[in-house]
Amino acid sequence: MKKTVSLLLAAFLFCTNIFSQNAELPAITTQNAQTFFIPNATCIKYKLIAGNSDAWMKVYNNTAETATIQRVNDIRWQATAKTKAIEWYKNNAALLNEGAKDISGKLNPPVGVDAWNVYEANDEMQSMMEAMGIKQKQYTFTFVVDKIVAKIFIGANEKVTLAQAWQFAKHGLIATLKASGKTKLAQLVLKG
Repeated sequence: MKKTVSLLLAAFLFCTNIFSQNAELPAITTQNAQTFFIPNATCIKYKLIAGNSDAWMKVYNNTAETATIQRVNDIRWQATAKTKAIEWYKNNAALLNEGAKDISGKLNPPVGVDAWNVYEANDEMQSMMEAMGIKQKQYTFTFVVDKIVAKIFIGANEKVTLAQAWQFAKHGLIATLKASGKTKLAQLVLKG
């Protein structure tokens, strides 16, 4: 029970930052907007339960003690053009990483991305979470595909490695590539 309350508190604190991100770029406006996000089937495989979501963000949770992936915030924005998306991405790095450590050098950028960064929780966040009794790794994958900007936050148990978190997060990139008409690149990411 204590862990569940702590996870909910941490999730609330995290979400207050996330919801402030809607101001500058709109949500995806195309008719196939839902296809840009991590597929529900992938989340079900990890026993993640859908939480509050909106046009920008899909939220999934699994508060079980044995859960490997405990929280996912899958966010998409749409610019008017690829150049605008990349410009916004570069100008809003602090918004996208929320003070986390850039660990992009630990993973090769996947095919099909026009911009790419990977982050993990900084020492201050780790200390705060440990003080609340939460032992969790946090990874954030951000990327641009054409005019779509994406941010996938993953809160995972303390044993989940970056490579394991990427195996989950890459389904968001694959979905975005497919929805953008880049099926062959999506297949390459799936194989990688």
